[in-house]
Amino acid sequence: MVKFHVRGGPRLRKAYTKIQKAKTARYACPSCSKVAVKRITVGMWKCRSCNSEFAGGAYELTTPTGRLSQRLISDLRKKGAISKEEIEKIEAEIESAAKAAENFAQEGETAKEK
Repeated sequence: MVKFHVRGGPRLRKAYTKIQKAKTARYACPSCSKVAVKRITVGMWKCRSCNSEFAGGAYELTTPTGRLSQRLISDLRKKGAISKEEIEKIEAEIESAAKAAENFAQEGETAKEK
């Protein structure tokens, strides 16, 4: 992508730098809690400490929607408003969606290699 100069305007330059900082930043690993997670490709993140791979957002490890859903689940768990079976069912659905995204990304990588 071409670097933005005067014609791009400040709004475009600020948005571009915000995305670049988010992409290159290191994030805390959900598995080992070390700040060692880096972006591999779009939506794929890898911890350099424990070698765990995660499916996440394109520019950040967690998306705003993901953070919202995690907060809602934890609030419901604290209040006891939802049974443990239902929580486990929701968490299983989240994990299956993450695995599907990971498989999709791996299929894309194999297509690029061919």
